[in-house]
Amino acid sequence: MHHYVYLVNRFNLKESTDEMIRRLKEVSDEYGRDYEIIVNETPEEAGAVMSRFQDTEYIITAIGGDGSINRLLNDLVGTKNILAFIPAGTGNDFARTCMNDMEDGIHDIDLIRVNDRYCVNVVCFGIDADIANDDTFIHNRLIPRNMRFNAGVLYHFLNHKKGRLLKVKYEGRTEKRRFTTIIAANSQYYGCGYNVSPESRLDDGLMEVFLVRSLSRLKIAKLILSMKNAGHLNNPSVKILKTKKITITAAGEFKANIDGEPLPGRHFELEMVPRAIRIDFNRQFIERVRM
Repeated sequence: MHHYVYLVNRFNLKESTDEMIRRLKEVSDEYGRDYEIIVNETPEEAGAVMSRFQDTEYIITAIGGDGSINRLLNDLVGTKNILAFIPAGTGNDFARTCMNDMEDGIHDIDLIRVNDRYCVNVVCFGIDADIANDDTFIHNRLIPRNMRFNAGVLYHFLNHKKGRLLKVKYEGRTEKRRFTTIIAANSQYYGCGYNVSPESRLDDGLMEVFLVRSLSRLKIAKLILSMKNAGHLNNPSVKILKTKKITITAAGEFKANIDGEPLPGRHFELEMVPRAIRIDFNRQFIERVRM
């Protein structure tokens, strides 16, 4: 029997913490699980607690959004532990892919290694990263959760001037130009439900990359509106490729975004790592617990 560890971060869940704990206990008891619940009051506590699990083979559950999953998986890579999740964040985009395509059970899935970090969902550069990194909107509790990303899109669209100058190397080719955005996807959704990469699979050993050259505001608006339902796939301004490795470089430091978390740098090496982590997925359990 597997031992389950639930990581509950009060600094993320805030007033919902006690209700989440109640649900975890109730549903886990019904399932007959052997489990423990760890409540972290601060990010420092959450980081320190993982030292307990370097030599274990537990199912460790991130309770939160894509950022919470990203932080946990980076602690679990290279151990025998198994990743699980309960979506309770702003975007929950990785969960959307799993709920759409994944069967119940334990699966080996790919990750994108970005320098010394790992990504399970999407890495983005340019206006998309600027939107995702802007806490003014993404974590603003005064804005309804399902509208936060859209609010950020509107603000950065209105203030966008020109694309970022980047050098991109892939499959023996080099492109140096201004890009509105670059998206490298291991999963299908980002930005609170934008279907950016419907053909992505978590176990195919490839990342799907979208290169979008510098565009006018009008063309950016049309592109963004079309992405909700994958309309960008037929846009001539979007170059799509599937690859195992790509390098993105800028003259000065800027912030990319990896699974909802900011990642500063000027040189990013992205490489697929097949079967890099195991994930436990139980659709009914997730649906019973999530709020």
